[in-house]
Amino acid sequence: MKKQFNSVFLITLVIGLCSACWKSTSIEPTTGVSNTKIGYKPIYMPTEQAYKVAVQSPKTLRNPGKIYIKDNYLFVNELGKGIHVFNNSDKRNPIPLAFISIPGNVDIAVKGTTLYADNLTDMVAIDISTPNNAKLVKRLPNMFPFVVTGYPSATNTYFECVDQTKGTVIGWEQMALDSKALPNCFRN
Repeated sequence: MKKQFNSVFLITLVIGLCSACWKSTSIEPTTGVSNTKIGYKPIYMPTEQAYKVAVQSPKTLRNPGKIYIKDNYLFVNELGKGIHVFNNSDKRNPIPLAFISIPGNVDIAVKGTTLYADNLTDMVAIDISTPNNAKLVKRLPNMFPFVVTGYPSATNTYFECVDQTKGTVIGWEQMALDSKALPNCFRN
């Protein structure tokens, strides 16, 4: 009896694992408008700009990520865009000082006067001894090779295939697609 149970369990497990590999035949989400489906379009940036770190004037915080407090400064990640720098001497009234543009940035850490951040697949080290005049001091290329820019994070969806001649993909935007002219790319 126990051997039969083990066999049934093993067969069920194998079928379950294999079914995860089969292409989905489910109907993709629709927009409510006939002949359209929701899909994704890559957002491109010229490669030389995608890997450029630059200090800019303060920007409006729209999509905050991680927050780091260092001395009297507050560093707030703007998901996919960079880092807002605030003077936090008055905790009730932080004053925007600068924005450090780092395309593809989602994570930050600080040690001493160096801020570490991801810039798409690279890691950058930025001197923040004068936070409103931060300076890139080192770049470690391809430290995050697992950052996938070839397809959106959404699953069971169509998307416009990446065309590397247009630059580096720094994000994806959702869009309505004409179901009669769906892109060739689909992600399960």
